[in-house]
Amino acid sequence: MKLSLEAARRLAVNAQRLAGPRPPATAEGLLEVARSIRCIQLDAVGAAGAPTQLLVPFSRVGPYDPALLDRLAFSDRVLFHYFAHAASLVLTEDFPLFAARMRPYASRTDTWAVRITDWLEDNRELRAQILAEITRRGPLRSRDFENTARTDWRSSGWTEGRSVNRMLDFLWVEGVLTIAGRAGSERLWELSERWFPPWTPREQLSEAELTDRAVGHALRALGVATPAQVSKHFLRPGLGWRYPDLQGSLTRLPRSGELLPVEIAGLAGAWYLHRDSLPLLESGWQPRTVLLSPFDNLLADRGRTRQLFGFDYTVEIYVPAPKRRRGYYAMPILAGDRLVGTVDPRLDRATKRLLVNQVAMEPGQKFTAPMRRAVADLAKFVGATDIAWPA
Repeated sequence: MKLSLEAARRLAVNAQRLAGPRPPATAEGLLEVARSIRCIQLDAVGAAGAPTQLLVPFSRVGPYDPALLDRLAFSDRVLFHYFAHAASLVLTEDFPLFAARMRPYASRTDTWAVRITDWLEDNRELRAQILAEITRRGPLRSRDFENTARTDWRSSGWTEGRSVNRMLDFLWVEGVLTIAGRAGSERLWELSERWFPPWTPREQLSEAELTDRAVGHALRALGVATPAQVSKHFLRPGLGWRYPDLQGSLTRLPRSGELLPVEIAGLAGAWYLHRDSLPLLESGWQPRTVLLSPFDNLLADRGRTRQLFGFDYTVEIYVPAPKRRRGYYAMPILAGDRLVGTVDPRLDRATKRLLVNQVAMEPGQKFTAPMRRAVADLAKFVGATDIAWPA
């Protein structure tokens, strides 16, 4: 199969639910989005008035009640917090894919795991205390535990000395604990065995079965991708994890007809699409203009973003202000199948004004009325009553 570059871009945008009719701004619509894109990255930065886990659904359904996402995660429990290509909200129905990664650090041999294993061994009492307290008292915040670490966690970063938090994180990665809710901005930790609903699938998958299923999810979400791009999405390498049998899947699935090899005009390399995506190629193109979180799934892989969209984008949160090109929280503008610029917004919570610090358009692109409406949608979503544009 051969595709033009435009058709490939449109397939990628459609697969991400960023074109065509919007899903409804309901719990059902949000779950529909989650099932399409398979993971929603978590990030605490809320400069635009909402963190990325709220902005990613917003880009797809428009303004909605954020309490609906909490309902899906903490009441209905159809979503849970774990690692996909980054720390994310993932689907409880995908639990077997993540359970394979929830194994004790002692069973792994990578350098990071060995360091953690040694620290955990030194701090068995802290681990036991945390588990006993949660068992006795129910979901708890990190501040509810006394730091009884024998050896404090050492780091050159923000985790230095945060032994309770690190123990909670490691118990979460191992699947012993999960995040059961929030008290304000603080996470509530609970035993996984008590939190996951009875219907949670528990089948144990072979490496081939796990990889085949995960590759299918990744390609349906990406629309079209190279093997390297698949490897960075959904089960991205990190903390000693990766697709356990990616090359095997890329042999098996084309043979079965589940994956289809594709040539994209002007782009080198082997590309694939999932057979379930064929209807998206045949459907009429219904473009939208939306703002995207800096961590949106469409552009999480910066190399793929450059290759498919010709858009060179870097998150500048950690770039010193004088060196920023686009702004602290520059949100890419998707206009149809093109990424045409960025808007850098900041919500002034005291005045409820959405301050647009900068608009940076790509060469030859203009800021249009649909883009203004996209900013107005963001203002409505984050509760702003006014928008202040740059002079």
